[in-house]
Amino acid sequence: MQGTEIVIAAKCGPDDRILSAIKDAGLHDVELYTDSNFLQKPSETIILCNNFPFRYAIHAPIDTFQPAELAELAEGINAEIIVFHDVFWEDEWNIIKRYFTGIRTKICIENVSTIHESTKFMRRLRMGRCLDLEHLQMEAGGVFEEEFLKVMKTASHIHMSGYSFGSKMWHTPIYCSPDHNIYLLDLIKRAGYSGLVVSEARVSYQTLSEFKKLNEFFQKWKDNNS
Repeated sequence: MQGTEIVIAAKCGPDDRILSAIKDAGLHDVELYTDSNFLQKPSETIILCNNFPFRYAIHAPIDTFQPAELAELAEGINAEIIVFHDVFWEDEWNIIKRYFTGIRTKICIENVSTIHESTKFMRRLRMGRCLDLEHLQMEAGGVFEEEFLKVMKTASHIHMSGYSFGSKMWHTPIYCSPDHNIYLLDLIKRAGYSGLVVSEARVSYQTLSEFKKLNEFFQKWKDNNS
């Protein structure tokens, strides 16, 4: 893993306009959303992404099984992490592992319905945990968040949003719930985590002004914790 600190990342598809907005907002890190359409010509996506000086992660699609194209993309943009959902069969996971052998990209499994989803892959296939705090808060009913420290310590990658349990802030930027997410960022720091924290926001929030707000929010938290 690159670096020894918490770094904020935006999430978007391989779109020149949105990637330019992320860069202009002063952010340096991106989790790249992919689907079957984006993977038709991975070489074109690689050229586009390498026009920007970003540190990349990738979110694998859930609507297709294209390990060769994903491995080509991951290697081509020097992706640090690739995130999968638990949607494949046993033989398909072994194929995924083979394609990523020799590539620096770490495979991580995201918790969607339960935190145990990723645990079995960590134990059996030596994959990492993508800890999605939005999903975890839903699973835990918004209580005992201090207990999140235990799984934060095992995370290789983290997803956050403006969501807090009972709210309607699903897939909004993390600054939409400033007090709550300052608390969660403090927990992440206490856990000793280093790496990308991805602010997962839907497309309507993927604008220059919103990315600037994200960067300003995170920099203020970082300055207060330096």
